[in-house]
Amino acid sequence: MNGGWGMRIGIIGGGAVGLLAGAYLGRKHDVHIVVRNMEQRTILDREGVLCDQLSSPVPVKAHLKPHLPTDVDVWLISVKQYDLEEVLSLPLPKNGKYLFLQNGMGHLSLLQSLPMDSFAAVVEHGALKVSFNEVEHTGRGRIRAAPFTGLSADMEELAEALHQPDFPILVQDGAVKMLSEKMVINAVINPLTALFKQKNRAVKENPYIRSLGYRLCEEACRTLGLDLQTQWDRVLTIAEQTGGNQSSMWKDLQEGRRTEIDAISGFILEQSSEDLPWHEFVVEAVHAMEFEKGVNIDE
Repeated sequence: MNGGWGMRIGIIGGGAVGLLAGAYLGRKHDVHIVVRNMEQRTILDREGVLCDQLSSPVPVKAHLKPHLPTDVDVWLISVKQYDLEEVLSLPLPKNGKYLFLQNGMGHLSLLQSLPMDSFAAVVEHGALKVSFNEVEHTGRGRIRAAPFTGLSADMEELAEALHQPDFPILVQDGAVKMLSEKMVINAVINPLTALFKQKNRAVKENPYIRSLGYRLCEEACRTLGLDLQTQWDRVLTIAEQTGGNQSSMWKDLQEGRRTEIDAISGFILEQSSEDLPWHEFVVEAVHAMEFEKGVNIDE
């Protein structure tokens, strides 16, 4: 990996997170973004990635799925969880290292059986895709990553190579605990902001939404075996820190896209041996809004 410089990085997914990672990492590394749209591929090749927080366009090389770049040092998989099986059906190199950036935890069972080294990550940045090659960095954060089937030493090496002061990578010990904690935040903030069409701060500032959030947090913590007060404090902190942001679920509904409600709240329902009425409600309610938008959730 040349001491962490000049790596060849493959990013599968040209959404907000994929473009954000491409912009920051592309300043130091050879970045290749795999997309499913020919127009996006053409624009990325011609103009690079434009990020509002960076002074100039960042050149990248774009590829049209299913054609993949070769000799890649590390792959960042930044598609939605419901698109992951399609990605895993691509001719992915077996000897590669793969960093999975999905919300939720349902993908862990898929990764367990993969013949390649996998690492899980949670993205704490706010990002908004403006066009095929433009992304707004709406909230500065970090990427937390942990080994899953890959080795801890490899995770440390990857993090050192990818880390930049304005795009930090923090290594965590356990993928399951890390993803569980992010799951709680997503299970509270995403559906409530989507259903009430509010920015993230409403989860803390609106007393009625806050009350609903606490009940969702309690159900999630009970199911995932996490301390309620610790996780509720984290939810409120994130809601405040990202107060001006639109959640990804609200944005998906606005733009008529399928949400990740099943991968987040639905997963918690599947893991529980008891009734979770608040989670049951938000799953049905978000699906009702998808239905009104004409979204086919069975695709």
